Amino acid sequence: MSTPKVITVPITDQQHLLFLFIPLKKGFLTHAMGEVQKVKEAAALLTAPTGDLRKTTGVHYFTIYAQADGTHTPGIPVPGFQSYPGKDVLVVMSIYDGQFDDYISSFFKIEQIVDGLDGLLQFIDEEGIPGVDPDGPTSAKFIKKKENDENSGVVKNAAAFYCLLMRYNFGDPVFSAGDKKGKYVFGTNFPGLTVAKIIDNYPNADKVWPAVPGEVSYNFPKAQKPDCE
Repeated sequence: MSTPKVITVPITDQQHLLFLFIPLKKGFLTHAMGEVQKVKEAAALLTAPTGDLRKTTGVHYFTIYAQADGTHTPGIPVPGFQSYPGKDVLVVMSIYDGQFDDYISSFFKIEQIVDGLDGLLQFIDEEGIPGVDPDGPTSAKFIKKKENDENSGVVKNAAAFYCLLMRYNFGDPVFSAGDKKGKYVFGTNFPGLTVAKIIDNYPNADKVWPAVPGEVSYNFPKAQKPDCE
C-alpha cells in the first residue's frame, strides 16, 4: 500500500475560525448593531489604495448576531447562545485566511470600518467578569476612542485590540481548517483555497463578484426547508 502524499499548506493560505462572544452593555443592542451596520456597509466597499481588499482580508463567510440578556436563541428548543448575566451579547463568526492579526488589521485600511469598530468599543461591558480587568491595557475602556486623544482607538492600539478580541474568541487562530488536532472539528473540502486564489483563478471573477457595489445585483430564490411535520 502506497504512502499518502503529504501537502504542506502555508500559514498564509490556511483557513481559520473566528467565533466571538462579546459582552455588551445591557439595553444598548440597537446602538451596538448600528455600529455593526456601519462596518457591514463599509466592508461592502472592500476597495483600498492597495486594490481589492477582499484578497487581503480573506473572509470567506461571516455572521453577526445580537442577543439580549436573559433571552433564548429563537427558533430552537435549547438555550443556544447565552450572554453573561446582566449583559447583552454580540456573536460574531467568520472563516478567514492567514494570520489572525493580519486579518483584523486589514480592515484598518477603510476609515468607515475603523469608525464602526471604535464606535462598537463604546458599548462593550467588561465589568464584573471573573479574570477580566475592565481597566487593563487590553480592555475596551482603555482602547476606545477618546476625544482629543490621538493615541486612542483600535488602530493606535492594534495589539491590545487583538488581545481584546481573543479574550472572547472561542476560535483558535493556531488551529486551521482540515487539521485534526484541534479542540473542535473544523473541516474543509479545499485546504489552502484562499479568497485571493478564488478571485485570481475563477474566470471573470471581477465581473461575477465585482468589488465595487452597484455593478451587479443578486437574486436569491427561497430554498425549501425539510418537511418535519
